Amino acid sequence: MPCRSTLSKTLALALATLLAGASHAVPKPLSDAEMSSVRGADGSILAGVQTPSSSSQNAFTSGLAAAFSSSTGATLLTPAQFASSLEAAGLTPAMFPDYAGQPVSQTVVDARPVTFSFDLSEVLQATTGLKLANAGPSMGRITLRDFDARGTTIWVWHH
Repeated sequence: MPCRSTLSKTLALALATLLAGASHAVPKPLSDAEMSSVRGADGSILAGVQTPSSSSQNAFTSGLAAAFSSSTGATLLTPAQFASSLEAAGLTPAMFPDYAGQPVSQTVVDARPVTFSFDLSEVLQATTGLKLANAGPSMGRITLRDFDARGTTIWVWHH
């Protein structure tokens, strides 16, 4: 092992101390206003699970779309109508800290119960965009029988 001088050891320690401080920088959380101005206020952020197209091969997204569909579609509520809808469900707007008085899209699910099967790799593909090779090992298959979401109310607002 080579012999090092005291000066070179001291310089190495000083350099390591300077560089160590930068690697331990603490991230600063953004405020709601900063987050809104970065991306999303323009509607460019899409929900994690998209409605599948007619040619979609993803059984997970197809099954969820069938389970959470509504024959009447979404209704746009004013802030006052949204507050009334929440009150009827025993809730208040104050329970949603990111709600800032904007219009809300409300969908009431009335689809019949559905049965569908999907592979866990389809969940990854739908939520993260990762596509796993079909030749790889199975991550497991799940079957939901008679999944019934009727009566579920879905509220969506931009923030």
